[in-house]
Order: sequence, then C-alpha cells, then structure tokens
Amino acid sequence: MEQIFVNLNTPKGEVDPKIFGHFCEHAFGNIYGGLYDPGSPLAQENGLRTDVLDLLRRVKPPVLRYPGGNFVSNYHWEDGIGPKTDRKRVFEYAWLTEESNQFGTADFIGLCREVGAEPLICVNMGTGTVEEAMHWVEYCNGTGGTWYANLRRSHGYPAPFGVKYWGLGNEPYGGWQMNHLSAEAYAEKAFEFAKALKWVDPTIQLIACGFEQSSDWNHTVVKQLGGLIEYLSAHHYAVGWGPFERGNYLQNLSIPVYMEQLHNLTVAAILTGLNLGTTDIKVAWDEWNVNGWIFDGVNDDNSYGLDNAILTALILQMFIRNCDSIGMANYSTFVNINGAVSVRPDGAVMRAQYPVFELLANHTGKYFYPSEVIGEQLVVPTAAGPKSGRPSENINLAGSGKRKQPTCEIDVIGVTATGNEDGTLYLSIVNKHPDEAREMRIHLDHAPGAYQCVEAYEIHHADLHAANTAEHPDTVAIRAAARPTQQEGNWVYTAKEHSITLLAFRPV
Repeated sequence: MEQIFVNLNTPKGEVDPKIFGHFCEHAFGNIYGGLYDPGSPLAQENGLRTDVLDLLRRVKPPVLRYPGGNFVSNYHWEDGIGPKTDRKRVFEYAWLTEESNQFGTADFIGLCREVGAEPLICVNMGTGTVEEAMHWVEYCNGTGGTWYANLRRSHGYPAPFGVKYWGLGNEPYGGWQMNHLSAEAYAEKAFEFAKALKWVDPTIQLIACGFEQSSDWNHTVVKQLGGLIEYLSAHHYAVGWGPFERGNYLQNLSIPVYMEQLHNLTVAAILTGLNLGTTDIKVAWDEWNVNGWIFDGVNDDNSYGLDNAILTALILQMFIRNCDSIGMANYSTFVNINGAVSVRPDGAVMRAQYPVFELLANHTGKYFYPSEVIGEQLVVPTAAGPKSGRPSENINLAGSGKRKQPTCEIDVIGVTATGNEDGTLYLSIVNKHPDEAREMRIHLDHAPGAYQCVEAYEIHHADLHAANTAEHPDTVAIRAAARPTQQEGNWVYTAKEHSITLLAFRPV
C-alpha cells in the first residue's frame, strides 16, 4: 500500500492561477477556423465561435498569450486594427502563409473579455522597432490625448484595454526567428524595449525571453534586464520538437522530471544573473505542450489519448509544486494543431487533455501544501535535449566509452495538495502505472475526523491510449469516483491504473 503524507501545518507557497493560462497564435487553424470563424453558423457577430468560447470559459483561463510565437517576429500590429475592410493582406514570414489581419488587437482583447482572461501581448522584436512596440502599449493602455490613444478611441474603444502583461519578443535564440540574436545582443536590445515600454506605462509587467536549454543565455539576459522584468520565459515541447519519443509511455513519464530539471537550471541562472540569493522574478512557461506542432497525425484526434492527459496532469503538478518560482504558464495551443480542443465546421471535440484542465483549473486551491509519497517507484528511460549540458571531452580513460541509456526513478503515484482559506483541501492524484491499480493510505496531519471528503472525480479509461473523437466525444472525461474510506483516522483510496483523481475535503 502506498503511503501519502500531507503536511498541512504551513503552506509552502501560493499557487498563481496564471499557471492555467493558454496560448493562441496566427498559425495552423488556431485563430482562423478555430477561435475565429466569421463564416460559421456557430460564430457570434464578432466572428468568435460560441462553442469554443464556452469550452474556454469552462477551463477558466486566467491569461491568454498572443499573437505568437514565431508569428510575432514579423507581425506589425497596425495592420490588424481599424475597419476590417481597410486591413492589409500580407505575406507572413514565420509560417510562409498569407495573413489577412482580420483578427487583430481589439479582436484579441474582445476574446479575453469574453472568457475572463488577462491578455498577454508579445511584441515584435524581429522586424519591429522600439517605437512600434511603444505605440502598441500606448494604443492599448493610453489614457491621455496622444495620437495612438485617440486612434483607439476612433476605432470605437473609449476606455483603455489595460493590458498588464507584455512579452519582449519570442525565442530570439532560434534561427527560425526573424533577426535571431545572441544572448548578449538580445539582452541589449530587450533592455531598450523594456525601458521604453515602461516609460509609456510603468504599471505593466514584462516577460523576457529565456532559453530553458541554456543557463548561459538566461544568466546573460537577467544580468542585463533584472531590474526591468517580472518574468523570464521557458518553452518546452517534449515530443516532436523535443528529445522524447512519441508513443513511448514509460520514457514520456520522465518528461515532467526533465522539465523540472530545466526549471531548476532557469531559476539558478536568474539568481546568478542577479547575483542575489532570492528573487521576485518568476519563470513563465509561456509555451508548453507534451507534443510539438509538426508530426504525422498532429491534426488527428486519435493522436491525443489518455496517456497524453496523464502527462499533461503531471506537468501541471510540477508547476504547482514549484509555485514559489513559477508565476505563469501557457498551454500551446488551446485550439487545433496539438491543442486541447479541435474545431470542425459543425462543432468542437474536447481532446483527452481538455478534461485535465477543466478538472484542475476548477479544483486547485490558493495554497500549496507539501506532500510525501512512500511506495513503489518505476525506473523509466529518460532523454536530454541536444543543447543541454556542456560538450563532452570525448576522452575515454577507462572502459569502452559506451554510455548507458539514461534512466530515472519516479514515484508510481504523483500527488499535489492545495487548499483555500476556508479549509477546503484538494488532492490531485495521478497513478502513472500502465497496468496496475494502487491502494493508498492518505495521512492528513490533523486530528482524526477533522475532514470529510465532499467530492471525488477521476479521468480514466481501460485503454491507456483511448481518445476523444467526433464520433466518440466522451471516451475520456471527468466522471464521479468512489470516495475514500476512513480507517484508523486516515483515508484509504484505490486509484485505478493510468488514472487521474481529484479528491476534495472540507473541515468537519
């Protein structure tokens, strides 16, 4: 029997709801034909799909990141404002397509207002200028009588949009970006952007581009920008755009471990960059997904099974555990491609990872309580990114020089505990084992009988690779589960094989 010990005496930290954020980019049907489809009978007058809006509301996105992503490195925001009939159709360099600009800044703000999300706008630091970025902030947030504040008013928006979060470019370290840069060059350029944007509106918060594979990059950027930024970004797509193998469930169970290692390196680089022992700069995982955007079957709902849902839940648990240093995360993307929802002309499918967001976004408390699992561990293969670590010296002093397949040990059961001021306690439990159920004894370190279990839900299917499709939309879904029983002052529960469980407790 697994033993779970939850320390309720002192919270380790506060969970920022922004870890449940999402991302939308002008690419691969994410905006056009996804969130925005004015020709659809399911669209509102403003072109937004009502079914997709409803699905977004159900997962309560606290923040939405826009417009990229790669797209932003050649995006000129003034092409996407004002009357739609006057907007330019342009060649789009990031994905080698044409951009109609029918969806732009005000449309994005409208989307955020519809679903209750804070907007996060990423500025163009590829082909864009400091002045262009300053004008974007002025257009969105200006309250005076300046040209761009008045331009917004002339477009029918007298009140400022109040965009709080702004990203300083996107992945400038990559050759796939327009005008990619070295760490030193990016830090110098981003410094000019950062101070200029805060001159326009000193209340905004800035996300600088980090590179989770390179502590050198992060150290350099933070050393230059530390006094001007609130977040440093990290991106990760484990399968396809990362080092992990598609369909290798046991190996993929180490993805959250690998991401946590990258996170720890990012935090360490922030501290060394600032030359301080503590910091208020948080990590923003503002693009993350188990899968990259480009692989055979990326648009097939069957590619996203219960195994994907389990990995998604484990990554979210990792974000919660590191709430002291993670202030934001944006799932990339929410709609189509590798997203939690796929959109068709006649409706939308909630893929297997969607109910994970619905369950955890609605059942995660403000405070994180540390927990310990004592029980079986799995030894699973892992992977390392090609840019992780220092180059090998290739010196063989003893032996054949052959390297063993890297492995790591992980608990079969993953647990996070969170709670609110009213005493409500949420336990999210993931049984990672591909074949075996697990009985567990849950120790809440209060007097016996102090709590009652008021809700129990699970995401499970006998088939680890079960998926939701248009024909079978509810194969993987949130369902009521049996509540744990009390024995000798503790709680006993059996988690099904490869399952996700949420238990809610309240004080008696």
